Amino acid sequence: MEKPVDTFQPIIKTLIRVGIGLLVLLMIIAFNNVIQISSFMSGIHPLLGQITLVVLLLVFLALLLLPLISFLSFRKALPIPEDENSPEFANYLNETKRRLQKNRYLREKDYQFSDGSDLKNQIIQAYEILGKRSRELIKGKATGVFLSTSISQNGVLDSFFVLGTLTKMLWEVSRIYEERPSIARLVSLYGNVAATVLMARGIEDLDLLDEQVEPLIASILGGGMATLVPGAVMATNLVVNSITEGSVNALLTLRVGCIAQGYLSSVTIPERKALRRSATIEACGMLGEVMKENSVLILKAFAKGARNAAKNTFKL
Repeated sequence: MEKPVDTFQPIIKTLIRVGIGLLVLLMIIAFNNVIQISSFMSGIHPLLGQITLVVLLLVFLALLLLPLISFLSFRKALPIPEDENSPEFANYLNETKRRLQKNRYLREKDYQFSDGSDLKNQIIQAYEILGKRSRELIKGKATGVFLSTSISQNGVLDSFFVLGTLTKMLWEVSRIYEERPSIARLVSLYGNVAATVLMARGIEDLDLLDEQVEPLIASILGGGMATLVPGAVMATNLVVNSITEGSVNALLTLRVGCIAQGYLSSVTIPERKALRRSATIEACGMLGEVMKENSVLILKAFAKGARNAAKNTFKL
């Protein structure tokens, strides 16, 4: 079975070393500023200088400790044992159960683990509940990408917007499943998702996109083009291109979210090929919902622009 990417330890160690070096440099600069400020206040009155020194040191210490405490509170990632019959796998399931019992989304749904049922199936059921919550989030992100990139039609800005959306979405999805994911877990998740997406064959994506997008565009434009002003048939190509561009970006967003779900909710070592295929199929199904719910908004935007253009033409 193909294992996920797990070669990020050198990168993590390098980042930690760089972070420690920057932190030491920042502490030296901050301490120097504290001494200068307290010396200035001592020129006014010695007691005022001492009070200023103590207050600034306490503030500096608090600013230093709060991020450290927050970082240490992150949970360590749980490695998935290969052998499901091993004691390590049983310990993995018990630790996963313990963490899921503290998950706020499961507590909101009043999900309870029972001692009599199979623990692995109970964890899968818990992940299904979290999956519904994360799918709502993923669909919302994909909707924003679909509308923004369909109307914007700016390749560079759209690329940065999609990249930022994907980065934020992965963080928010991981928070749903684990609430406090570790840095190593996040790096592994981002790396695995990126590797899985990049391994996808372009021709497969184009075929799936054609199967999903073309019938939807035909059905939408069948009744939607009537909203455009008469004689503006050339706008059809612009509308089709815009919806197609938005659909491609939305499909990418949906698939990345579904792949992340697959990694976060897997109780066994996931196989990339199977995960990529199932995530793509699920993403295509969700894409149809996004297009049907939001393509009308794009048509209205183009219709309004066409009417305004026609009015300005007649005025001239």
